[in-house]
Amino acid sequence: MNKNYFWMGLAAGAIIGASASLLHKETRDQQIRQLKGIKSRLKSTDTSTQSHSVGLQASSKSSLKDRVMDLKALYEENQDTIQNLVEDVKDLVDALQDARHKNQI
Repeated sequence: MNKNYFWMGLAAGAIIGASASLLHKETRDQQIRQLKGIKSRLKSTDTSTQSHSVGLQASSKSSLKDRVMDLKALYEENQDTIQNLVEDVKDLVDALQDARHKNQI
């Protein structure tokens, strides 16, 4: 029977890609800063008191807009790195396919 390695390959690729991106010092430092920021935001929302529902909706909308803008800026800052990683993953897939082909012969 043929085994389907799609999901295992997808997970392995994600792990390899994430690990490879963390080898870059600036990327690693930025991810650490983001995780600390998320952690502090979660702590501040846990300890905050309840507000009026209208106030929550307004702050929620502005907060969501700020998050979207932050993510957009993050993407734009790292666009070259992302493109390089995509190319590296493509090269890795090609190398794995070549190795698999050689093993089948």
